[in-house]
Amino acid sequence: MTRPTRHLAFRVVTALILAGPAAAQAPPPNASFVLHNQGAAAFREVYVSASSDPNWGPDRTREVSGPPLIPGRTMVVLLPGGQCINDIRVIYANGRPWEQRQVNTCATRNVAAQ
Repeated sequence: MTRPTRHLAFRVVTALILAGPAAAQAPPPNASFVLHNQGAAAFREVYVSASSDPNWGPDRTREVSGPPLIPGRTMVVLLPGGQCINDIRVIYANGRPWEQRQVNTCATRNVAAQ
């Protein structure tokens, strides 16, 4: 190997070492999903939180503009990347609750509340 070739190889190897894991890291998986109202009444409240969180957090119906979430309508629930395992709670207008626990929203893009 000639001197210029060795120098270039050294630079390439050094650059790869310095880039390290950062160059190979993928972005966190998308955890957002579409919630479908397949129940008999409109959604009054919607809560989604990481399964590891003991609190439900804020009512997410405030994030939706337009008419109420009547049967047949959908809403997009935006979540931080990588927050994959979530609990979902819906309160219908008639007061009936619906819950789904330990939902992998990184693997499921659509969730139907019934």
